[in-house]
Amino acid sequence: MEKKRKEKVEDLFSSSEKKSERRKKVKEKQEEAGKTEEENLKEKKAHKEQIAEPESDIKPEEKPPLVVITGACGFIGSWAVQIAKENGFKVRACDLPSAFVGKDDLVGSRARFPEIVKNLADEIVECDITSPETLKDVFKDATYILHIAAILKYDVSWDLLYKVNVLGTKNVFDEILRSEPSQLKRVVVWSTNGIYALPKENELPITENSLVAPPTKYALSKFLEERLAMMYNRKYGIPVTVIRPTAVYGPRETYMFLENLRTFKKMKFLAIPSNFTFSFPSVHAVDVCRAALYLASKPEANGEDYIINDDSELTAIDVMRFAAEVFDKPFYFLPPVPVEIVRAGIIGISFISEKILKKRLIEFEFSWMFGYDMRYSNEKLKSTGFEFKYPKFQDGMRETIKWYEENGLL
Repeated sequence: MEKKRKEKVEDLFSSSEKKSERRKKVKEKQEEAGKTEEENLKEKKAHKEQIAEPESDIKPEEKPPLVVITGACGFIGSWAVQIAKENGFKVRACDLPSAFVGKDDLVGSRARFPEIVKNLADEIVECDITSPETLKDVFKDATYILHIAAILKYDVSWDLLYKVNVLGTKNVFDEILRSEPSQLKRVVVWSTNGIYALPKENELPITENSLVAPPTKYALSKFLEERLAMMYNRKYGIPVTVIRPTAVYGPRETYMFLENLRTFKKMKFLAIPSNFTFSFPSVHAVDVCRAALYLASKPEANGEDYIINDDSELTAIDVMRFAAEVFDKPFYFLPPVPVEIVRAGIIGISFISEKILKKRLIEFEFSWMFGYDMRYSNEKLKSTGFEFKYPKFQDGMRETIKWYEENGLL
């Protein structure tokens, strides 16, 4: 009996000890678990700190770069204002006082778009590049300057072309020197593809290195303008890029393309001699302005000139066929005709209409260039990485025709 009680007591102590050991083990596990959880939290925190993104060294611009645009109310100028604003720039639009008066004017060579410009631009400055006193502080604080202001006519005197396009540009650069905008990164000067000599077949395509021999007084004034700009680049270190657009089209162009389209639309059918395979250059106004701003940001473009021409490589036949398609006209090929004979006829018509009848049908200075193959390379521009929004004439012109129709012009 005593023996059994002793065994029970031993069993009791044994059971108690076992329970105590179990409790001890549980406690140790809990403590270990708690410690592990704490360590895990510390590890997670440390891991987060390791993978956290460092603060950026790049600080956002306190204010957008300022683009100053001369000739802002014209066809090209108004597009330059619009493209600059769409790309986040602050715009100071400059033009003659008369250019900002009234509503948008869609008539021919005097087309102006003051409403568009005043609605878009941050600042409006009335000035005249032929009057230096009106240019004071126009370029103050400028990061980029797009110098577009010019006389874009073939039937005006040489004195006027020289006064505006050459001496006006000199006034612009003299004011830049005077105001010394410390943050100025580039002045983009508008020239023309027309500065080149009329090419022979083995000299095509025309590149930036092709022979320069301006065939018209307008082209000569633009060549002198760009040489003057490059002189300021070399002598005074003003960063300059020259662009040479070809035939610029697009909405708001109401001078050359619109007149041709009106003629095509009136005809019952469209026809062209089968040997009229000479090239017709073109570029959309939007791409001209995009290229200007793009090149302005490229250090390697400083002191360089660039032809601005799309990828189309259209022939006269391509243009006529396109017009027939757009206006739903029959299209026919005519027998081959010597280009020289047609050129002589066009020169005669332009001379009689302009010099005798005092009515411009065809630009006289332009007429004798008819029939020359004018293929232009855009390889230098594209080598910088620039991409056209309208690489093909047909796509851009369809939009342009729609704009003409919506505005009652076609």
